[in-house]
Amino acid sequence: MRQLHMLREFVAMSKTQNLVLIAALALVAVLSTYTYFSKQSHNPYWYTPAQVIQGQQLFADHCAACHGPQAQGAQNWMQPDATGNRPAPPLNGTGHAWHHSLADLANTISTGRGNMPAWQSKLTDTDIMAVLAWTQSQWPTPTYTAWSEANP
Repeated sequence: MRQLHMLREFVAMSKTQNLVLIAALALVAVLSTYTYFSKQSHNPYWYTPAQVIQGQQLFADHCAACHGPQAQGAQNWMQPDATGNRPAPPLNGTGHAWHHSLADLANTISTGRGNMPAWQSKLTDTDIMAVLAWTQSQWPTPTYTAWSEANP
């Protein structure tokens, strides 16, 4: 009975009211579809393409001398030198960097470690995140996925 009453009210509405109602329903449908598709194409990476571009130049300017132009690291990077420090490791996903959280990696760049100098006086936090974006963009997908799952 209630449904019949609602149907009569809808039919009794003016054409303008009907058009407004139909437009509102269409808008809800469009927004729902947009939300669905935007979730389907969610970028699985924490960084943006702009950060990767910026990071590539910063890496070339500040990091490549030790870590190599493709972040491949020094040869024998696992062998400690006479002081017990290791040469620059690879940052391209083939070393151990992916075992560390983003905060740990940023802290290492900022404060230094072993033979690596501290960059906090030369690079901003934004610069450091861009460098990390570029290095992580070099990681193979399975490596990044494993890192991402371990560091939600």
